[in-house]
Amino acid sequence: MQHPNCVVVVIHRMDQGMLHYLRFLKEEISELMDFCILFDCHVQKLDPSDYPDLRFHLFDSGSIKGFFHGGHPRIPNPLLPLLEFTGQNPYKHYLVMEGDLVFTGEWRSFVRKINGLACDYVHIATDLEGDPRHWPCQYIKNNPLPRLYFAWCHIFYAGQRFLADIEAFMKENDTIYYEFLLPSMAYNRGYYVRQFENFGYRFEVSWGPAEVYERKYVEEAQDNTFYHPIKNTSIIKYQPLWQH
Repeated sequence: MQHPNCVVVVIHRMDQGMLHYLRFLKEEISELMDFCILFDCHVQKLDPSDYPDLRFHLFDSGSIKGFFHGGHPRIPNPLLPLLEFTGQNPYKHYLVMEGDLVFTGEWRSFVRKINGLACDYVHIATDLEGDPRHWPCQYIKNNPLPRLYFAWCHIFYAGQRFLADIEAFMKENDTIYYEFLLPSMAYNRGYYVRQFENFGYRFEVSWGPAEVYERKYVEEAQDNTFYHPIKNTSIIKYQPLWQH
């Protein structure tokens, strides 16, 4: 560990486009935070020795109980391998993002700003209410939290203490999908919470389809905005706007 905090990128595929994107993300913030890739090797195998400049934490989603929430293949729960990683690598804070999230601002400046926060949890505030539009709520049983919130988890910043409490809660009740669980725990239990939007960042994110958000990213891109899902790595723009 070189730094007290770590960027963690969650992916399940590796190709040349993804490799280029990951190296860009890492190199831009190397003096600010550590960088690790959480790689699901269930479908595509990967040998970390092939990428000596990158750090990996491998997991097999097929062997993790409850990885697909409620047994549904459309709602994976990467919080489970993340908690395994945090247990083995105790950083103060983790900036966690999905590999198909793309940012139109300066990545280094964003990380520098978030890395300086001393709060427990920073999340996407867009679409905050945990209502039935987000159908994984149907799996929730015996919810002890007074109010339910929802937050897209394509990117979030979380402290070690908060994640440890999340893990303890899940041992008692594992029916709350993590995009409900993280914000609901944070707001109901008095954690120090911030929202990315309060710092001037925007979000064009959803479940998909990817074609819709890729078109938004290519044709309607706005400054300091995150787009998800972006599956086609060949459209990622590194310059001129994204080059410092």
